[in-house]
Amino acid sequence: MSSTGKTVVLDDEDGRTGVAGKRGLLPGGKGAVYNADGECVTCCGCELKVLATFITNYDNPVWNLRPYQGPRKARYRSHWRIIEVGACLTYHKGCVDKDGRLVNLPDEFRSNYYYNGYMELQIGCYDPKDGRVHWPGYCTPTWETRCY
Repeated sequence: MSSTGKTVVLDDEDGRTGVAGKRGLLPGGKGAVYNADGECVTCCGCELKVLATFITNYDNPVWNLRPYQGPRKARYRSHWRIIEVGACLTYHKGCVDKDGRLVNLPDEFRSNYYYNGYMELQIGCYDPKDGRVHWPGYCTPTWETRCY
């Protein structure tokens, strides 16, 4: 049996079943530290990634975002955003809930412009050390309110 201050292996890939005061390894091998409330105080397995990409162009196609609305799309407490990476313009953003859903992700995205816009649906992580959300790519980090 483990006790406070010992290292434990956690079986929940979302890191939500941490034991208070423990250091643990998530299934992917990343470390996690839990406070007295049993909450992961770091990004706890949060992973910067591009979930999807899309190119707008002169015909202004509609980007169907419904495939990214279900559960287990990203880790709990991460952030999401739709960004035009060439100009670093964020169009929509939100948080990921405990079921891994991208909260308030729209059904579709359509640009109001008629040019090649390189869009990404990104997953970002809040870093309590600097108070910023970090994102994949070069349009990072940004000052944001964290999701929890």
